[in-house]
Amino acid sequence: MKRVVLVTGASSGIGRAVAVWLARKGYIVYGASRSGNGAQADSLTNIPMDVTVADSVADVFKQIEAKHESLYAIVNSAGLGMLGAIEDSTDQEIEVVFQTNLVGVHHVCMQALHLLRKSDKAYIINITSIAAQMGLPYRGIYCASKFAVEGYSESLSQELAGEGIHVVLVEPGDVRTGINGNRKEAENISIRNAHRHAAIREQVNREVDGGMEPEEIAKSVCRILQIDRPRLRYRIARPQARIAYYLMRILPDRWFERLIRKHYRS
Repeated sequence: MKRVVLVTGASSGIGRAVAVWLARKGYIVYGASRSGNGAQADSLTNIPMDVTVADSVADVFKQIEAKHESLYAIVNSAGLGMLGAIEDSTDQEIEVVFQTNLVGVHHVCMQALHLLRKSDKAYIINITSIAAQMGLPYRGIYCASKFAVEGYSESLSQELAGEGIHVVLVEPGDVRTGINGNRKEAENISIRNAHRHAAIREQVNREVDGGMEPEEIAKSVCRILQIDRPRLRYRIARPQARIAYYLMRILPDRWFERLIRKHYRS
């Protein structure tokens, strides 16, 4: 019997790559996104879903349950980037980011559980970021939302222990996706922060444009789905980001903070 997987954020970037790769590897894949559009592949069904709307998520799972007895995995890849100083970020902007990056993950996980429990083993894979491990200047709200997903996932993993549902975090470094064009930015940039905001935007855009191909993340997700006892975390990044992870663990906090500030000239 073919295994069924739901991938969110499947219209572009990492989500699209994961959906296509898994479909090519023989999984039955539902690629969910707000538009319902995505790549075409055998065993891949694109389906409209807004992760921030609980009823929209519930409707998709009703459709899946009507066709399948169980669910093998969900891959939460839908996400929203944000650039802006914390002091320039409004309550509304913060809420939009958290609704997508955290509440959306919760909506999907909760609707998926009863179908995941019907599988002999199952996986919840939450895609976060290197920014889920370290605060970065002018990306504080985005970092906070990804930090939150990490804590959420750690707790959920413990709560589901013994049920055969493996919760896994995938933490990519820079990935070449369309996030530069889709990233949310603080609208009311203060004069004191305008120059640094612009400089960091340019640097972040360069780093993303020079990042890994999303297919690298897709291949890793596919491998994880074949591991009987996966680790909680998989960090997928180029050497520079891996070094940052290592230095974060061994250096005093203020020393590491200075390295980050120097990197971003902030």
